Formats: sequence, structure tokens, C-alpha cells
Amino acid sequence: MAQSEQLAKLLGGNATPDTAVAQARAAIANASKKVAELKTQGLVNADVSPNESLSEAIAALTGQVDQLAHDKKNSDDQLVAAKKAQTDQIAAQKQVLDDKDKQIAEINAKMQAVEQKFNDAQAQYTSSLSGAQQTDTRTLKDLQDQVTKLTADLAAANKKNHDLDALANGLKGKLHQVRANPSEAVVQQPDGAIIRVADNNRCFINIGSKQSVTLGLTFEVYDKGRGIPPLGDGLSDTNMPTGKGSLEVVAVGPETSECQITKLQPGQQVVVGDPIANLVFDPNTKYNFVVYGKFDITGSGAGDDSQIIKRLITQWGGKLQDHIDVDTDFVVMGSEPVAPPRDPNDPGSMIKFTQYQQDLAKYQAQIVAATQLSVPIMNQNRFLYFIGYYDQAKR
Repeated sequence: MAQSEQLAKLLGGNATPDTAVAQARAAIANASKKVAELKTQGLVNADVSPNESLSEAIAALTGQVDQLAHDKKNSDDQLVAAKKAQTDQIAAQKQVLDDKDKQIAEINAKMQAVEQKFNDAQAQYTSSLSGAQQTDTRTLKDLQDQVTKLTADLAAANKKNHDLDALANGLKGKLHQVRANPSEAVVQQPDGAIIRVADNNRCFINIGSKQSVTLGLTFEVYDKGRGIPPLGDGLSDTNMPTGKGSLEVVAVGPETSECQITKLQPGQQVVVGDPIANLVFDPNTKYNFVVYGKFDITGSGAGDDSQIIKRLITQWGGKLQDHIDVDTDFVVMGSEPVAPPRDPNDPGSMIKFTQYQQDLAKYQAQIVAATQLSVPIMNQNRFLYFIGYYDQAKR
């Protein structure tokens, strides 16, 4: 009985044992029902059976209360962190707005300063304009007198230019008369002639050291009935001035020289009396040459053989000039510049194309200068044929 009363007191306070047990069962049933409703709503994750003992029900509820307490603690921490982040963001935005306000204030101050300068300049301009208007009347007559004088000077200058143009045209006409005519033979007389033919490889010519012949000098041999061909279209590779063959001096005497026949055209024979000529060589005259552009004598496609052309000219008595003038006798032009591929998206390609345009303009300017002064022009191959060196150059 004492134990029963003690349990009843533990369960229901001062209630009788039967009442205390009924109250405990009712409390467990009510707790089970309430927990089931909360679980259905997703608010708790626990079960309390109505048949559990009071101690089991209390343990289950205690565990759930502990879980809810931890969840609440986490939620509170997240809320505090969110509020702090929000506070920081608001502070940052406020700082941005403050900076913007500061910039706007600075811009307004600068605009006010500019406006003030503009007003000052406008006032100064108005003052200057007023002063200028006062002096315009006094200076207008002086300006009109200057215009009249300049007009007279211009008329005199135009007349002088007209006279100079007429003089220049007259000089060009005289130059044209003394220049080699491309439609006629380059020289009126050949440099020499064949005086004896030893065999198919050797012959002798009627000029030697007294006529400034040197070893290695080359000549083109022409038919004695046809003579030396005209210079022709100097920049064209058609109708080349090809003779019977080419010679190279291998031994020099005082008045005769022995030559090797380095080339014979098919069906041709070198005979006594055939004239020989080399455009550069002349015992009595030193011709002036201008060599311009790039040359490819061997046809290799690599490098520039312009130094070979210049060496042949100086070696055989010619003179070199660095520009075309009234003293120029012949112009030897290299190949015309070739346009490189052009890609608007490639800066390097556009630089190369610009350089090509500049090179082409310089090339064409040489031709114009020679044409204006009636200077005969030759390309590489035509020059090599006229000095009898075309086939030797290909070796």
C-alpha cells in the first residue's frame, strides 16, 4: 500500500492510485495524439505510442524537445548571420552612394569652373572682337593693296613658269635627238667584226688591247646582211635581239683577239664579216647607266643579282649613276614588284602590302623619268642579249 501510494503520488500528485493511473494513461494518449498531428504537419520527427509506459513517453518527448531546441538554435544563428550580411550589404551600398555623391559633386565643381572659363573667354572674345572691328576699317585698304601686289607677282610667276616649261620642252626635244632611238640599231657602227673562224668553237675578231678589249669581254654576233637589231620595246620579253651566237674573249692581242663561241643559235654559223657588238663596250665613249630594281639572272628565284649587272657595266667601261638625269644614256630595270597576299585581319600582311605599293610607285617613277628625258629603257634579258652575256648568265 505504501508503494502504491508512492507511485500514485509520483503519477498524479495527491490523487488516489486509480485516479493517478487514469490520469497518466490519458496524458500519454493525449501526447501520442498531439505528436501524431505535429508529425503529419512536418513539425516533428518522433512517435509516442499510446501504449508506452510513462517513462518511455517522457524519454521520447524529451528527445524531441532536445532536437527542437537544437533546430531553433541553428535557425537563430542563421538569422543572426543573415541580418549581419544584410547590414554589411546596406553599409556597402551606402558607401557606393556616398562615393557617387562625391563624384557628382566633383563633376559639378569642374563644370562650374569650365562654365566660368567659358564666360571669361566669351567676354574676352567680345572685347577683342570690338577692338578688331575698330581696326578693320584701317587695315582693309592695306590688305587690298597686298592682294593687288600678290596678284601681280602671281601673274609674273606664271609667265616665268610658262617660259621655263617651254625651255624644258625644247631641251627635252634636243635630248630626244641625241638619244638612242629604240626603233633603230643601238649603235650605228658595230664594235668589231669576225676576221677568221678557226672551228665551231673558236674565232678571231678585229679589235684588241688598243681598242680596250679585255679578257672575259663578251659580244653578241649578228648576221652581216641584217646588221644589229633595234633596241625595241625595252621592257618587253618578246622579240629579243638575239644574234647568231655569243662570244667570250679568251686571248687579247694588240689589234686582234681570240674568242670562244659560247653559244650558237640552231642552224646558224659564224662567218667572216659578221658584226659583233656589246652595248656597254665602246673604246671611244663611256656610257652612263642607271640600274634599278631586283634582278634574277640565274632564274633561281632567290636573292638579288643587281650587283652582277652593275659589275658587268663597270667591268666593260660603263659608268653607274644613282639617279636618272640628262647625262643618263641607258636605264636597266629589274622585275616589277609583285603584290603580296593581302589580309585585312593580319597587320603584318597589310604592312607588306603598303610596302609593295611604295616600291611599285618608285619603280614606275623611274620609268616616267626615263621616258620624259628620252632615255632608252631595257629589262634584264634584253640587256644581257645586247652584251652577249645571256647564256653565260644562266650557267
